[in-house]
Amino acid sequence: YAEGNAAEKNNKEAMKWYQKAADQNHPLSQNNLGVMYDNGQGVEQDFKEAVKWYQKAADQGVATGQSNLGAMYYRGRGVEQNYVTAYAWWNIAATNGDQNAKKGLPQVAKIMTPAQIAKAEELVKEMVKKNPKLLN
Repeated sequence: YAEGNAAEKNNKEAMKWYQKAADQNHPLSQNNLGVMYDNGQGVEQDFKEAVKWYQKAADQGVATGQSNLGAMYYRGRGVEQNYVTAYAWWNIAATNGDQNAKKGLPQVAKIMTPAQIAKAEELVKEMVKKNPKLLN
């Protein structure tokens, strides 16, 4: 029981520092803050808040943030489930070397129609054109 309290205290402390850095636009901290909200570590679990922070990290080219955002769209956590958007984010994250995204991409592709995949490929091009920082 005491160990659980120590872990919780550490999570709360981590949250405090991630929040400070994330508020100063530090992309890795933004992703980490998303993870904390996603898992309810040191904070009340909040998928919408997790998506918000993953999005900020993803937009700055953080592959894990992009992968995590793809997972949220894949599962419909904090956002409406959308396989096209999940595919697009996982495609970008995989291009940036994220291993989870490389595994997720074929999974989501299996449950998509060829038209949806084509739409997702187009979405990737539009997203990168609009924000070249997505690819690093």
